[in-house]
Amino acid sequence: MRMTRPLMTAVCVTLAACSAAARVSRADDVSSNRKTSQSSSTHVNIRTQKSFDAVTSAIEKQLGKYDGAAVAQAIAAKLPPEEIESKIHAMEGSSGFMLFTVRDHGQLLSLKGKQAFARQYEIGNPLIAIEMTQEDLRAAEYAPLRVLIYVGDDHRTHIDYDLPSTVFGRLDSAGVDKVAKGLDDKLDALIAKALRE
Repeated sequence: MRMTRPLMTAVCVTLAACSAAARVSRADDVSSNRKTSQSSSTHVNIRTQKSFDAVTSAIEKQLGKYDGAAVAQAIAAKLPPEEIESKIHAMEGSSGFMLFTVRDHGQLLSLKGKQAFARQYEIGNPLIAIEMTQEDLRAAEYAPLRVLIYVGDDHRTHIDYDLPSTVFGRLDSAGVDKVAKGLDDKLDALIAKALRE
């Protein structure tokens, strides 16, 4: 069957309209499922005359090292939970924290010909994270914690982080809040000890 030009035009217009309606419908689905909210956190900045190397070394000395592969292997082997927890405890540093990763932003800036000293540390403890995520799974968004140590324009070493109790506070969970306040204290102790040494 041959289509006349007016009929073909009508079919094309109908198909285009259906396609546009489908795109709008999908966009409506996305927008109707998207929710935004505002929250605020307390930012902490500590300045010291101590050198960048002295501060980073003193921080790192108090951190254990998280071995995710070893934990995954233990879980895959179906070891008893208390045995796995014991393995994780053995990874803790004297601060109770473990180092997950370090990002040397100063080193990266050398690619642009700049000399800078800045390291971002991801630190935490999976056993502490579990205490929060069993209360509210959304706490996983903020664990592990981030701490930035850098040399500022004032030539002093700075330690920057967001206070955990205020970051996790947006979840409005009493159980999470209790653990997060403990993280405030642990971070404070970690930094205070690093600055004393």
